[in-house]
Amino acid sequence: MPETSSARTVFLGQFRLVRLQVVNWGTFCGYKDLPIDERGVLLTGPSGSGKSSLMDAHSIALLPTHDQRFNASADLSARGAKQSTRSVADYVRGAWSQTSDENDMSQIQYLRGGKPTWSAVAATYDNGIGAVTTAVVVRWFTGVENDGSALKPMYQLHDGHFDIGLLREWADREFDTRWLKSAYPAAQYPPSQTSYMNALTQRVGLGASQTGLALLGKAKAMKNVGDLNLFIRDNMLDEPDTFAAAQRVVDAFTPLNEAYETASRAHAQAQILRDVPANWELFHASGTISERAAHLLGTPVEHYLRGVHLQLIDTELEHLDEVISDLDQRLSRENEEQERKYAAFRSLDNQYRQSSTALQSLESQLQLAGLEAERRRDAYRVYSGYVTRLQRPCPHDEGSFIQLRGQLDSIKEIADIELQRDEPLRTRALGVALQATQALDVKEKELIGLQSARTLIPPIPIRVREEIAVGTGVPVADLAYAAELIDIAEGQERWRPAAERVLRSFGLRLLVPEVHKDVVGRFVDEHNMRAIVEHSTVTAVSAHQPPPAPQTLAGKLTVDRDHPSGEWLAAQLVRQFDHVCVDNARELEAHRRAVTVRGTIKLPGNHYRKDDRPEVTSPSSYILGANTAAKRAALAAEVDQLRQDAAEAGHEARQLDQRYRELGAMIDAATQVAEYTAWAQVDHASAVRAVRDLEERIEALKADNVDLQRLEVQRDYAEEKYKEAVNACARTRTAIEDHGKEQNRLIEIYEAEDRKPHTVDDAEDRAYLDEVRAGLDGTATVDTIGTVRSALRRELDHRKERAVADRKLALSKVKNAIERFLERWSDTAPDTSGDAEQSGASFAALYEEIAERRLPDAMTKFQQMISEDMVPSIGLLQRAIEKATEEIRRRIDMVNAGLRRAEFNPGTHLQIAYKASQPTEVKDFRKAVDDLLRHAPAARRDASASIAQFRRVRDLMARFTGASSEARRWRANVLDVRTGYTFYGREEDAAGVTVFTYHNTASNSGGEQEKLVAFCLAAALSYNLADDESDGRPRFAPLMLDEAFSKSDETYAAQALSVFEEFGFQMIIAAPIRMSGIVEPFIGQAVLVEKRMMPDGAHSNAAYATFGDLAARRDTELEGTIRAAA
Repeated sequence: MPETSSARTVFLGQFRLVRLQVVNWGTFCGYKDLPIDERGVLLTGPSGSGKSSLMDAHSIALLPTHDQRFNASADLSARGAKQSTRSVADYVRGAWSQTSDENDMSQIQYLRGGKPTWSAVAATYDNGIGAVTTAVVVRWFTGVENDGSALKPMYQLHDGHFDIGLLREWADREFDTRWLKSAYPAAQYPPSQTSYMNALTQRVGLGASQTGLALLGKAKAMKNVGDLNLFIRDNMLDEPDTFAAAQRVVDAFTPLNEAYETASRAHAQAQILRDVPANWELFHASGTISERAAHLLGTPVEHYLRGVHLQLIDTELEHLDEVISDLDQRLSRENEEQERKYAAFRSLDNQYRQSSTALQSLESQLQLAGLEAERRRDAYRVYSGYVTRLQRPCPHDEGSFIQLRGQLDSIKEIADIELQRDEPLRTRALGVALQATQALDVKEKELIGLQSARTLIPPIPIRVREEIAVGTGVPVADLAYAAELIDIAEGQERWRPAAERVLRSFGLRLLVPEVHKDVVGRFVDEHNMRAIVEHSTVTAVSAHQPPPAPQTLAGKLTVDRDHPSGEWLAAQLVRQFDHVCVDNARELEAHRRAVTVRGTIKLPGNHYRKDDRPEVTSPSSYILGANTAAKRAALAAEVDQLRQDAAEAGHEARQLDQRYRELGAMIDAATQVAEYTAWAQVDHASAVRAVRDLEERIEALKADNVDLQRLEVQRDYAEEKYKEAVNACARTRTAIEDHGKEQNRLIEIYEAEDRKPHTVDDAEDRAYLDEVRAGLDGTATVDTIGTVRSALRRELDHRKERAVADRKLALSKVKNAIERFLERWSDTAPDTSGDAEQSGASFAALYEEIAERRLPDAMTKFQQMISEDMVPSIGLLQRAIEKATEEIRRRIDMVNAGLRRAEFNPGTHLQIAYKASQPTEVKDFRKAVDDLLRHAPAARRDASASIAQFRRVRDLMARFTGASSEARRWRANVLDVRTGYTFYGREEDAAGVTVFTYHNTASNSGGEQEKLVAFCLAAALSYNLADDESDGRPRFAPLMLDEAFSKSDETYAAQALSVFEEFGFQMIIAAPIRMSGIVEPFIGQAVLVEKRMMPDGAHSNAAYATFGDLAARRDTELEGTIRAAA
């Protein structure tokens, strides 16, 4: 390395450029090494000599690509001029000339073109107290390309000085970067420009200020800052940390939102699955009950009931033993009582007989007479009933009896004739009544079905369609009947009867989409559909079908084209139903195919047809369209008429049947009456008179003998008591016999049943049957065992059916819950088969896992994140906004302190002034933060409060992340505290009195403008590059000024340069020789750059020059200019 200047003397601790090296940079060929004075350097020379190339070399080492601004001194005011027309590729190739060929195509000449080549730039920075960094940027072409996209980059950072001339060996080794890194391992090799810039800025005191870097790039050729407010806001103030803080809040919201979604998802999953465990348990319990009941209904219940029966018989036999024993003892007592009462009766009866021989004879006659009177009375009652059926008065003496007998043959003959005459009428009336009732029943059922029906299709085709849908799995909605999609066009209702006749068969044709053709066809073929089934396959048709002719039947119909089968059906109607519509049969002759308004059809070949079947012609049987109201009205009217017809037919049938039965009864009664041949058979009146005469004679005889009456009373009483004793004994004996028979019967049953299986070995089955029997109504006995058997079977069957129903319902609920779960969270499901029986246990366990662990854990994490992370982060963001506001004011004060060290004009200083106002959005944000902090304690304790808190946070985050212009404006006004300030320049005297205010530099003269720009630029750079410990001076001093102050006189230029010096900048100035006298007091050295033409092109060279040499050159140029002007 060439010898450098002596030890640092100014601003120790501030990084300054001490060395600039280039290899093959632009028109500088080979290696150039330029030590730089600590006070700065002037790069001067003729226009186009390469001054700006050296400035650009420093830019490529110091600045990122977007801030490098190559050839910043170029005059961009000329028409067609472009910014940054030079490129890194031009510098690497050594572009020195650009011409146009005969086709006006640009041709660039390169010093290092058509071969691999490389360039390197190194800038060394020293802070004067031991920290030295050399930043190296290398770019190379490995081939003959000139396009910048083919350039390869390499970045290096070296502690201390590094001679980039050493890179020649690397280039000679065909750019072997691996070798280079092994040869110089102490160097840092950042992989990208971004990482290089990050490392460099940390090394040389540039910090993290992107605005500071951008300003260093802009300063090279800044002539005018324009609006001072915008300049200060955009170039002096870095984007505040509030944006990063807001991004951290937004980033923190992402896991919070995920935690909320996790908790919300767990809650939703728990809600869907909450009944699964209970239903799954019920499913298994019901299955166990169903299986047990089904199992017990077989052999076990028979064995159990037989055992119960045997127990009941055994108990009953023991009871019968006790009862019979008691009856035997009672019979012994009753026999003794009977014998005593018989002895008393016999004694009194003997006494009575001895005293009443005549009376006994009369009593015997009375008994016989009473029997005869009773017989004749019964006979007369039957006889009078038969006579009543003959519709004749009953005879009261022998003459009328004989007269009636003489009329019997005539009565039978007349009745038989009428019977023969009425029998066919009766049979026919009964048949008519039955048919009317059946027709009414059919229509009433049809009307009831139509009340809720959404189609006019009859029940049988509906059944057929449902069976096909269930059997094939094809949705019913995909299987339309043609009639459901066809209706009569508006204004053509008079043609409905004809259309119903013609399209009846076609309308009941099932339309099957082509995708379902095979499965439907196979099902219909393999099953007995119990009806005629016609179906057509619906295929794709062109959307541009010809419309039907208006005078045809198809033209008077409409089709629901919104249905998937609509277009196909419309095409079929045009093709198959082009019948010309005419008013009468006479007009049919003129057409090949036609139909009258009354439904007569003419077909090709002079074939005529008309269908007048009631099931076709009745409005209640219409099938076209979907208007069920009209069909319901017609069907209701038909039902009313059928109801009236059925009532009339029933009345007539009943009358004829009643008459028929009456005639039959009359013939039967005449036959029965003829069996009575003599009046004495039914003359009960004379028999009653005989009984009365005998009773009067007995009463008279008894009245004459008082002792006989008393004796008779005593005898009759004794006889009554004796009979009572006899009856009591008889009843007891009968009871003993009955109980004995019952005992024998039960023993036989017991022995027979005992030989059969009558035990249930399984204790659980036996206990279950005992529990079922205990719940039955009534008490089980031998006599009720049949009832118990039926009731027990019914209860088992009921339990089985109820368990099957419960199992089915429980499984359905489990399946429904699983399906709802899979619809939303199939990726987290333990089983995605959808088989509830297979996966029910997994989902029941999943619910327990969610309810007991996942949901509580998710809610705990969610509450913790919102209370401990999110809300505090938002509070920190609020503090960052307040801190950024305070920082702007503090740093403006620091900059103004620096500006007060340099006079702006004699006796005045320039100050950065501002007006502060808080946007409404900031107030809204602060209110939202206060609201969050106020609810924070409740959110930590209560889940519902934390969810409400989350919604507040989410609403706030939506404003920070929204993409709308309103959201962007709100976000910028909240976070960019710079928008709350309006900046301007204020020139003030020593007393602080405002002399002038500046809002736009463009409004000043050239020199004044450049001076104001310099002051503003110095302030902006100081704001970004200085800190509290640097006394307002930048930590990084080098400031590039390319052709600066070209419009200023010496006074303005000196004032401008003085402010940079006062703020502590090291100026790297590229300027023509005429400016050397102005800049001399502010820099430490000058480098003269010149360009010479060589055989291969223009070559530049740089050498140190004294200011005396430059003054001489300046004078010489001035004299030449004067002579030229003369």
